Amino acid sequence: MPSADRVAWAQFRVGLVAVVALIILGVLLYLLTGGMLFHERSTLYLYVPDATGIGPGSPVEVDGIPVGKVSSVALSGSADPMRVVRVTFWVPRSMLQTIPAESFAQLSVSSPVGDKYVDITRQGTGIRRPGTEVAYKEQPDLFKSLDLTGLEKQLRDVDALLADIQSGRSALGQFVLGREMYDDLRRRFTEIEQSVRKAANTTTPIGQALYTDRLYRRMLEPVQALDQTLAKIQSGQGMGQLLRDTGTYAELRSTVHDLQQSMATLAASPFFQSDETYREWNRTVSSLIESVQQFNTSPMMTTSQMYDNLNGAARQFLGTLRDFHTNPRKYLKFKIF
Repeated sequence: MPSADRVAWAQFRVGLVAVVALIILGVLLYLLTGGMLFHERSTLYLYVPDATGIGPGSPVEVDGIPVGKVSSVALSGSADPMRVVRVTFWVPRSMLQTIPAESFAQLSVSSPVGDKYVDITRQGTGIRRPGTEVAYKEQPDLFKSLDLTGLEKQLRDVDALLADIQSGRSALGQFVLGREMYDDLRRRFTEIEQSVRKAANTTTPIGQALYTDRLYRRMLEPVQALDQTLAKIQSGQGMGQLLRDTGTYAELRSTVHDLQQSMATLAASPFFQSDETYREWNRTVSSLIESVQQFNTSPMMTTSQMYDNLNGAARQFLGTLRDFHTNPRKYLKFKIF
């Protein structure tokens, strides 16, 4: 018979294995329930027209965050086509505050095979109570909002574009299938390369500017001239004499002072200070204007009689001069006693 120690050791090992198994089972249940095993749950309801793709165990999310699971999906017995199926789901009681009373739910697709989940969108500030209904909002139908006519037209345009490229009718098709555009681009690149080489040649103006000191000398000449001018000024030549010689500066200052005094004297003269002088000049100018107007309105300027008399006298004098030139003896007669 086994000893008492061995029996006790065997019992201890069996008990230890049972405890470890219970711990593993508890962890497994905790993970399977999403960590909500020991959280108090609250049941909510959702009425939908069709429960395709959703069933017990489907996830429940609030603004994209998983918060619970679907408990059951069953017919509601309602005649309303929008309330045919009742979806029962649970969330932790602590999460009820994240689902205000004005929130709504939709059945969104979670996988390419059509699995769906309850997608709750938070809205409002009302307090949510356990066992209440979450309003349902139907997802927009993709094919109802899709403009099939416009899509078909765009597909036809793309097909026509591809056909043009494949047949070589378009410029892109000619570039892909033919060599004309390729040769033209190659010729243009060759011309650009030749132009660059010509520009780099030292016999051209650009080449001389790049590879010789011609441009540098042309830019250096005015700088040197400016430097020489500044050197002359600094040495006292030209304008430098004015800067270095105080006598020239004093003479120039005296001239400016005299000019200022002359301007002040002129400003203080009666012509600028007295209104009587201005009125006298005004009367003189008005009298001169009146004399000119009287001369313009005189008979000599308004009729042609004076002009005709002067013209006739001039013609008579001209005839006399011609006669004197041709027959001077007629006018030159000398008598001696």
